[in-house]
Amino acid sequence: MDAKNLLIIFIVIRMVQFFAERHLSRLNRNYYLNTQNRDLAMKTLNISSEDMEKTLAYTEDKYKFGQFSSYFSIVVTLLFIGLGGLGYFESLAKALVNSFNGSSPLIIGAVFFTLLMFASMLVGLPFKLYSTFKIEEKHGYNKQTVPSFFSDMAKQLILGAIIGLPMICGLLWIMNAMGEKWWLWAWIAMSSFSLLIAWIYPTFLAPIFNKFSPVADAELKDKIEVLAKKIGFKTDGLYVMDASKRSSHGNAYFTGVFGKKRIVLFDTLIESMKSNEIVAVLAHELGHFKLNHVRWQLLRGIAMTGLTFYVLSLCLPLENFYRAFALDGVSNYGALVVFGLWFGITDFILQPLESLMSRSNEFAADEFAKQNVGNSEDLCNALLKLREKSNVMPISHPVYSAFYHSHPPLMERLGAMGFQAK
Repeated sequence: MDAKNLLIIFIVIRMVQFFAERHLSRLNRNYYLNTQNRDLAMKTLNISSEDMEKTLAYTEDKYKFGQFSSYFSIVVTLLFIGLGGLGYFESLAKALVNSFNGSSPLIIGAVFFTLLMFASMLVGLPFKLYSTFKIEEKHGYNKQTVPSFFSDMAKQLILGAIIGLPMICGLLWIMNAMGEKWWLWAWIAMSSFSLLIAWIYPTFLAPIFNKFSPVADAELKDKIEVLAKKIGFKTDGLYVMDASKRSSHGNAYFTGVFGKKRIVLFDTLIESMKSNEIVAVLAHELGHFKLNHVRWQLLRGIAMTGLTFYVLSLCLPLENFYRAFALDGVSNYGALVVFGLWFGITDFILQPLESLMSRSNEFAADEFAKQNVGNSEDLCNALLKLREKSNVMPISHPVYSAFYHSHPPLMERLGAMGFQAK
């Protein structure tokens, strides 16, 4: 297939995906705008009309902003691709490298990726600012200042340079030096790199953005340690994260692999819940560990990485694969970018399967928490408080949920635990 037809096919498929996504969003909006659906949720979950109005206002603002940003994104993306934007950035990367008397494809690839990432960041910056300082601020969730916002961005750029560029350079070197079986070596290298990042994240990376301090509440600490011992979870420590400096949303999680697993509580969670409710939330999160959900997710990710590199190796020699996107012939860095564009379409098609597995795991983790804290009431109350604090819409259209929700809508989760409003 010639390059022009390949580009047309990509644009058509991407537009079909875009309008499918917009249709799903409108479908979901019509569902939660339906008065009967909201009234049922209010009655079932004991949500006040005032509370639901706040939730509706927040959800509507996010929907309208999402619609605008998605239309802007698709127009800019397809114009960029259709008008040869990738070819322009490739030429710019070559010119910059040549200006220093260099011509290494590896260095050109690193500069090419840097230019693309920087341009993407600049295009997305106004939307992040609006989301944070307009929508989140309006509804009382943003706690971040403008200086801290840009400080975080600077840290992300520095980390990207320290971690991301060597990773890209290593991958490009493997693709160039390891012959036909490069995909196998790339698979091993990227999987090892991912495990390394997961291992160092709790102690080296996360503290760059947040402050972590040991849990000070002795009663809460004892209850968490009893739970961890009961289910056989060996932790490297119990910590509170200063999430409130950015947002009022609450959560809890465990992070790390091997001997560096930490239990982390948002300070906003501790402020809004009783100790038994916090333990119930943690029991749910640790249920994912005990039921091997995290392990299987990691293995699926590793398997998908290998499959992705193998399929990419089949496309690598196809010159029109690059020409269609205005790139100057076969290149390893071009292959990574172009394949990433095609993979975004595939990912959308596979999304319902991934969401189905994730929601099934959530139900199982809820049941695990129920069994290990002795009741479902604490977890139900905790989930209701999290919903109220974050103004999450508790209902969703089933088809939309099938595509986008890794967690079941609250109505479904509480219904499965036998919740009854008092």
